[in-house]
Amino acid sequence: MSGPQANCPSCGAPVDFRWAGAVQTTCTTCSSILIRHDLDLEKVGQVSQPPPRTSRIQLGTEGRHDGKSFTVVGRIAYSWERGGWSEWHLVYSDGSTAWLSDAQDEYAITRVGATERPPPAPDKLRPGVAMVLDGKRFEVVTITEARYAGVEGELPFEYWDHELVTFADLKSHEGGLATIDYSDETPTLFVGEYVDFGGLGLTGLLDPEAQQAQDVKTLSCPNCGGSVSLLRPTETVNVGCQYCGSILDAASPGLDVLQKVQNAKIPKTKIPLGAVGTLRGADYQVLGFQFRTITVEGIKYGWGEYLMHNDKNGFRYLSEYDGHWNYITPLKSLPEVRPKLGGQGRATLHGEMFKQFQTASARTASVVGEFPWEVRVGDKAIATDYVSPPRMLSSEMTDAETSWSLGEYTEPRRIWKAFGLEGHPSRPIGVFANQPSPDPTGTKQLRKIGLAASGVILAVFLLRTMFFAQTVTGADFRYNATTPDSSVAVLGPFELEGRPSNVQIKTRTNVSNTWFYIDVDLLNVDTGERFSVGREISYYHGRSGGESWSEGSRKDGALLSSIPAGRYALRIFPSGPSDVSYSVTIRRDVPPMMMYIAALFFVLVPMGFSEARRFKFEAARWAESDFPIVSEDD
Repeated sequence: MSGPQANCPSCGAPVDFRWAGAVQTTCTTCSSILIRHDLDLEKVGQVSQPPPRTSRIQLGTEGRHDGKSFTVVGRIAYSWERGGWSEWHLVYSDGSTAWLSDAQDEYAITRVGATERPPPAPDKLRPGVAMVLDGKRFEVVTITEARYAGVEGELPFEYWDHELVTFADLKSHEGGLATIDYSDETPTLFVGEYVDFGGLGLTGLLDPEAQQAQDVKTLSCPNCGGSVSLLRPTETVNVGCQYCGSILDAASPGLDVLQKVQNAKIPKTKIPLGAVGTLRGADYQVLGFQFRTITVEGIKYGWGEYLMHNDKNGFRYLSEYDGHWNYITPLKSLPEVRPKLGGQGRATLHGEMFKQFQTASARTASVVGEFPWEVRVGDKAIATDYVSPPRMLSSEMTDAETSWSLGEYTEPRRIWKAFGLEGHPSRPIGVFANQPSPDPTGTKQLRKIGLAASGVILAVFLLRTMFFAQTVTGADFRYNATTPDSSVAVLGPFELEGRPSNVQIKTRTNVSNTWFYIDVDLLNVDTGERFSVGREISYYHGRSGGESWSEGSRKDGALLSSIPAGRYALRIFPSGPSDVSYSVTIRRDVPPMMMYIAALFFVLVPMGFSEARRFKFEAARWAESDFPIVSEDD
């Protein structure tokens, strides 16, 4: 790709255009900013120094996106209070253009979008405001007042003399992004998508090894004189001195002191700054460390956050609290949050549902190492966590920004192995918010097996009751308490056919606030063999204190086992203080209830212990949340 050629009006050096449509360019010899009028160039300013480098991309870098090749022909660099970023001007093989944004190793490609109505003024926006842009729904995540930090290469407009520019960055639930640029009287909308650095197939990049060798340098803290190493000085904005806790300006030649911390408590990091470890198949270098705290009901809780970097994946975090570790990835898409008034909210990300765990104000207590954005001791953000073990979805909100991240619980031994740390990790204390249950798979399998086995036992019982149990005979009788001897009754004779089986003698009565007793003899009419059993039936009821009560039952069943086939008669000898009407029914091959109850017991007890253990674990997890399962009153 090539465009016209001209000579710089300031120094006379040749100026080659990569893009025929360029309006502005920068002379690479004398740094003059040139405006193009056909083939004539007009000097309108001068770059005092090249804009700060924010990535390995440079002019002339080539890549591929959406099936088309592109070339990087220009750049606008911005800085703001939390860091800096670059907007690289891309020209595609078909002549179309776009912008590749890189900010703290997050990359996105955007183009000018369409709006039915002008976007709201920046003073009307705040994080969380939703709006429809370019036919899609977005939410504001960041409002930035940035300072122009320089230009280089070819641009489609005149841009060299801008000072302050306001931007509103928005994200969608589907992973899209939008930026409203308020640099002109009429705001400009850019819409696009996040892209993977490795997926762009970039060539002509700065050599990472040569860059790193050039970057690494050691300076002295101007506050305490301690040695401060900068691993990525061209991208580092702030550095925390590991000796005195001062926050230093990495962009200044002598590391100017931005913040002195009185009586700083410097925590000892478990992973040394500068250490390189392999996590999830990528090598990460630890650059910085923050110790942060929250206060809940007067109790202060603290945890550490390690900032890590990988050239392809960008920045990641490791957090550690009481021996519990999480690997944390910044999110590019917004979760869907469904708050509940006065209750526990829900958040959904990629179809996975998370329960709200806790909301608190997080404060930065100390900082060591380097960061590509501004940090200060005392920085505060409202942090809200949602959990779906082993993952945790977290948001941090300030007046100007809302950021989301996804953490995944990581066993401490994996951290020690990844970074080759000496000794053994400390044993985790308690149960952490997104710590997985010790044996979730075993509990689920045992639950499935237990429920399936219980279903089989109940099904067999019902089938035996419905299709195998047989009613042989039955009759109604009356017991006269005044002449008990004359109340002796006989049922039968009747036949019990087939194999030996159990026989149930079922009795129903009308007893009320009294008792009734029967002795029965099951007599084999042919052999004289006898089987006897005695049963008491009692039922009492009444009212006490305005409430009804009852005890006992008006019915009973006696079970005789292994009764051989034959011709039988049942002799009944009743007794009791009151007249009673009763019925007796003879059934055979009745399912023995206790056997099935025992079977259910042996099946359900292990499942019950497993569920109880799981509940205890979950209760311990949620005890530290805003929504405990078991309260102190319970």
